[in-house]
Amino acid sequence: MIGSGVKPDHIIFTSMLSACSHGGLINEGLEIFYSIEKVHGMKPTMEQYACVVDLLARGGQLNEAYTFVTKMPVKPTANIWGTLLGACRNHHEVELGRVAGIHLFETETNDIGNYVVLSNLYAADERWDEVLETRKLMKSRDLKKPAGCSWIEVERRENVFIAGDTSHPERSMIYSILMAIDRQIKEKLAYFAD
Repeated sequence: MIGSGVKPDHIIFTSMLSACSHGGLINEGLEIFYSIEKVHGMKPTMEQYACVVDLLARGGQLNEAYTFVTKMPVKPTANIWGTLLGACRNHHEVELGRVAGIHLFETETNDIGNYVVLSNLYAADERWDEVLETRKLMKSRDLKKPAGCSWIEVERRENVFIAGDTSHPERSMIYSILMAIDRQIKEKLAYFAD
């Protein structure tokens, strides 16, 4: 693009950073990021900062990602801290995840998903006291994890199923079929185990 005289915009830069992140091209991604301001005279967007955090984190450079976040010239958003927290979960970095979680909860207090990610990070490390504290925090803020939901359309009619809900008009038939399938699976497993 540059060779043909076309000036890249923020959408192009964000796409390139995302591609570098998914492709594991850390150095190339950083070079692109720093060129946004130095070469092209544009201020990076919050999405581009998040891409760099993701880029570093996917490459296993979580401490560098944290340092990058703390040195940003703008205040990190919940998206930035959430990206770092998610990366900490993926790389089992509990202490850094705790720090990211604290910043995240100061920035965005009502997103239940963030609490669940932190709780799962603690649980994976068998830190049950921290799991309990995170759940207490969720409860004190009156946050509830939504029930699992699925649906299927049959003969132009949508059938919705919510975890724990038994109000479907054909539930007896559905449960009967599911129990028969479960029994058949167990029989097959027992057959192959012998």
